[in-house]
Amino acid sequence: MSGTTSDAGDYATHYPRHWKSPIFNPPRSFWNDSYGLALNSHPAGKIVVFGLPKSGNVWVKSLIVDYFQIAPVEPILDVAKPGAGITHRPFDRHIGMREDFLHGVCIIRDPRDLVSSFYKYTQTHRFRSARPEFHYDDVRSFYYDWFLSRSVGAHKFLTHSEEYARLGVPILRYEELRKNGARELERLLLRWGFAPDQKRIAAALAENDIDKLRSEGKQLEKPISSEHFRAGGVGTYADVLPDEIIKDIEERFERILLRWGYTLRQ
Repeated sequence: MSGTTSDAGDYATHYPRHWKSPIFNPPRSFWNDSYGLALNSHPAGKIVVFGLPKSGNVWVKSLIVDYFQIAPVEPILDVAKPGAGITHRPFDRHIGMREDFLHGVCIIRDPRDLVSSFYKYTQTHRFRSARPEFHYDDVRSFYYDWFLSRSVGAHKFLTHSEEYARLGVPILRYEELRKNGARELERLLLRWGFAPDQKRIAAALAENDIDKLRSEGKQLEKPISSEHFRAGGVGTYADVLPDEIIKDIEERFERILLRWGYTLRQ
């Protein structure tokens, strides 16, 4: 067992903790020290959603905020505030050493749907007003000239989710959340060590229905306009991406697709 057993000293010696955040397992160990940890066990205790852009991060954050009735925060910057937030940041020492990061989840999505959703989002006023340097008006220039050049490197696309999973962060699949949100939220809560409340799960899902978010947006730590929320498609990438780009994604990111069990086109 973990360091709570009678031979805790021996365990700590053989499995030294490298990170101050209890989210991340010690090397060579699969015991999760954050299991059952109360959110008030740290004065600024946080639940953090780790995920690549357009994987459903804001949706999951909003579900967590509404389920626990806690504050939405920007976790990297709001060091002294408790609550729930998201970051696209790849794992690094700064994240690992945050004692206020008490529970975490890594959301993954089919990279082809992710690229499709990302492109559609870059065409919105919300994205353009926040990124005035972005001037890519067609899917081909977006993918080859910006996404592969900028996003893949900045977010460590090839290793992002795998690194969080390796460190013991539970995985939440976007596709499964869309298919059966109640089951996936229940499983996540159990993984964190919380007894699921079915009424609160149902209320959080109703409040964060995709069509509702697309129509009304959401007030979190700042207003999230309805533009941010896409149709939430699963397997609909071919409606947006040409065959050339789909083929490139499947070849370039084949290892990621296979790692997470996504099927390649024949």
